[in-house]
Amino acid sequence: MSPKIRWIGAISGTLGVGLMVLVHWMVFFWVPTEQTQGVAQRIFYIHVPAAWVAFMAFGIVAVFSALYLWRKDVRFDMAACSAAEGGMVYTVLVLLTGPLWGRVAWGAWWVWDPKLTLTLLLWFIYLGYFLVRGSTDNS
Repeated sequence: MSPKIRWIGAISGTLGVGLMVLVHWMVFFWVPTEQTQGVAQRIFYIHVPAAWVAFMAFGIVAVFSALYLWRKDVRFDMAACSAAEGGMVYTVLVLLTGPLWGRVAWGAWWVWDPKLTLTLLLWFIYLGYFLVRGSTDNS
């Protein structure tokens, strides 16, 4: 990898982390508290983007897995696995932050709403993906 690409990666990584810290600071200290839900509404600043990333990662896994099956290029398989790892992390984040808000808004930790149920199903699909990958021979 050329030094120019490494330098660009270091700058963009530092900028990304700095912006994330700034955004989270703004969520907790700058954004006004919502009147009816109070502080629990701030969970949405983490929950909703995490849900979008989890669902987009699932689509990326599907696309790169199909490309791997079509082209037999191991780079597509590695990209699919990487997207699945990130998707699993964000799905767990969604499943942890959602009930925190739901307890305040609905008075229950979990309701069997289709969006919640499908997110849980997505988590099980990611889990199955890793179980199948781990149970096969990689040669």
